Amino acid sequence: MLKYCVILVISIFAIAGKACAQVSGSITLASDYSYRGVSLSNERPVAQLNLVYDAPDGWYAGAFGSKVKLTSSDSNGEQILLYSGFSRRLRSGLIWEAGATAALFPKANDLNYGEVFAGLMFDNLSARIYYSPNYIGLNSKTLYMEANADYQLQEHLDLFSHIGWLVYPDGKVGRVNRNRVDLRVGVGSNFSSWKLQLAYSITRPQYSYKTGKYQNNSRNSLVFSASYLF
Repeated sequence: MLKYCVILVISIFAIAGKACAQVSGSITLASDYSYRGVSLSNERPVAQLNLVYDAPDGWYAGAFGSKVKLTSSDSNGEQILLYSGFSRRLRSGLIWEAGATAALFPKANDLNYGEVFAGLMFDNLSARIYYSPNYIGLNSKTLYMEANADYQLQEHLDLFSHIGWLVYPDGKVGRVNRNRVDLRVGVGSNFSSWKLQLAYSITRPQYSYKTGKYQNNSRNSLVFSASYLF
């Protein structure tokens, strides 16, 4: 499945070159990779890269890569997240979107999973719902619903917030795959091509998370990140 990541990234630049369209990205250093309330880096610092292509007609595609640490004793691995979708702005200013994602773990293929999503955006508010037929090695269907908000405090200072709810609609709820809520609130600052963020995350309930090669605990965390945008 790794070859599909390479093909997509090459395709993004090939299409962008033909259409002279928008290609952007970021390089990030973060003190932790907190994903939906669970650390994918075992609470260790990580480096991340994101590339996205935006077409004039509303289509977009991208690739995100991050270092991960699946267990406290395991060596570092990688996660590659591929995504693509379509968005359209209505006369009211409301934007709707739909798309799909594929998360790949080259050193732990049992954790690979895909999702489809749909969302709405208006000004600084956004909401999405994701569906996965086999979520991150749990052999269970999931729905993940999230809402996000941003508020500009000053010219270079923003307040942002997030709430997400992961549920298991097929009823396969056990010690690991339990419904959970994750909350995050933080401040961000933009200077030229740099973006700094400090966020505090809360996860409920907190429990030991173990599936396949992945073992970690979900817990409250304070995460700092610095990104270079290009």
